[in-house]
This record gives sequence, structure tokens and C-alpha cells, in this order.
Amino acid sequence: MIEIGRIQQYTKSGNLVIQTKHKIIPDTKLLDAKGKKVAVSIDLIGPINSPYIIAKPLVENPYKIVNLMLYVTKEKRRKHIDKTK
Repeated sequence: MIEIGRIQQYTKSGNLVIQTKHKIIPDTKLLDAKGKKVAVSIDLIGPINSPYIIAKPLVENPYKIVNLMLYVTKEKRRKHIDKTK
């Protein structure tokens, strides 16, 4: 598993803000240290050298997981299919 970053806060809109050094694509599953799915990434915001991930929590009490370190598994990327041909 690859360490992605630590959850900084749980927002009033119901999302998690995660400080990271990596760029990830939306709909990436974010895991805890045990491999349990904790959140799904929605967006990547902020400066290029230290972006933040906005994620939708998948747990019942998301305010309890603030300050938790999150990980991703290394998965194969989907191949881009050119539909113009």
C-alpha cells in the first residue's frame, strides 16, 4: 500500500480534507492501515506542490477518523480507448 496522507478535517458539507503529496484521480478508494475502505476521493485542490484531496467518507462517524493516515493500493490504470477511430 502507498501512504497518501493524513485527514486534516471533516467539513460541514460532510466531506473529508486530506493533505497529500501525491496526485490521485477521482473515485480512488482510500484505505486505513488495516486495508478497510474509509473514503472515496472526489477532487484534488490546492497548489501543485502540496495539494489537498476532497473525499466522501464511507464510515458512520467520520469525525472520529480525523487525523487518520490513509493509503491506496497500487492498481492498474484503465486504458484510454480512442472512440474517434
